Amino acid sequence: MQLQERIELMSKLGDLLSKGDDELDVTISKAALHNPWFTQASVRHAIDAVCKNFLEKEALKAWSDNYNISDKYKKNVGLILAGNIPMVGFHDLLSVFISGHVAKVKLSSKDEVMMQFIISQLKRLDARSNSYFEVVDRLNDIDAMIATGSNSTGNYFSKYFGHLPNIIRRNRHAVAVVPNSISKEALSNLGKDIFTYFGLGCRNVSKLYLEDGFEIQRFFDAIVSYGDVIYHNKYKNNYDYSNALYLLNQIEFLTNNFLIVRESRDITSRIASVHYEYFTDLNQLESDLVANKDAIQCVVSQRAIGNLNCVNYGEAQSPSLTQYADGVDIMQFLTELHD
Repeated sequence: MQLQERIELMSKLGDLLSKGDDELDVTISKAALHNPWFTQASVRHAIDAVCKNFLEKEALKAWSDNYNISDKYKKNVGLILAGNIPMVGFHDLLSVFISGHVAKVKLSSKDEVMMQFIISQLKRLDARSNSYFEVVDRLNDIDAMIATGSNSTGNYFSKYFGHLPNIIRRNRHAVAVVPNSISKEALSNLGKDIFTYFGLGCRNVSKLYLEDGFEIQRFFDAIVSYGDVIYHNKYKNNYDYSNALYLLNQIEFLTNNFLIVRESRDITSRIASVHYEYFTDLNQLESDLVANKDAIQCVVSQRAIGNLNCVNYGEAQSPSLTQYADGVDIMQFLTELHD
């Protein structure tokens, strides 16, 4: 398949997912049954984000035009996909296909239903794409590796696949900068960045940097509309556990009965909780964030901060084609494999 044909196929996939049908509805239901963290609403949210941000034909063309993509030399690229949120590995799959390589895919057991469906639909829409995707249990005969995991599995991946060209991703989180001048609407939008996918994504906000003097009650008032999250069984179990843990250990925290907020310098927080820290000097905060850039996926902020990946409030879970995970240009990596 030529590049333009691959772009056309992905655009057709976007049309199929956007329109929906009975088969898609059944698959969404199966995905939600397979992984209790995946509600039908969250799976549909992921599908909408993929269609809007990744699968529009003109956007795909503009994106691919930035790279020297060859249609002559295919490489076998191993993909170890994450499964913490629905379709989180789709961008990797898309990138390998558009760059003209073959994806040998090790699916996450947590997200295999939707990803299997995506691959099967691509093959149904154009049988020639069959040669570009192979779902495997073991990754053999590969020329490069892109793997996403935790800090511990990342170390294992680096050791096991270190002899190959590779991109190895580890734990990261999003943080938010909250000035005193922030509007209630922006604070409410920040709730999307915290609660979408129950906070399980690497782009979910796990820590708030509050300007000195900011009253946390303003934040609680702005996120009231997200309170139904507590009725999700697994989220509530995590909330109850953290609540009990902090009480037993006499750790101070605040809560609005569906989110725990605790002052801490740590970027990583427990499920159903966020950390916060006050700042007085924006320049010092910028220095601190840049120093911790390897732990930060993106910064939710109304202003640019250093060379960090910054997004506006409410947009953390809607990355564009060029907002690469960990700031590593996967397309540049893939196109250089042709050399």
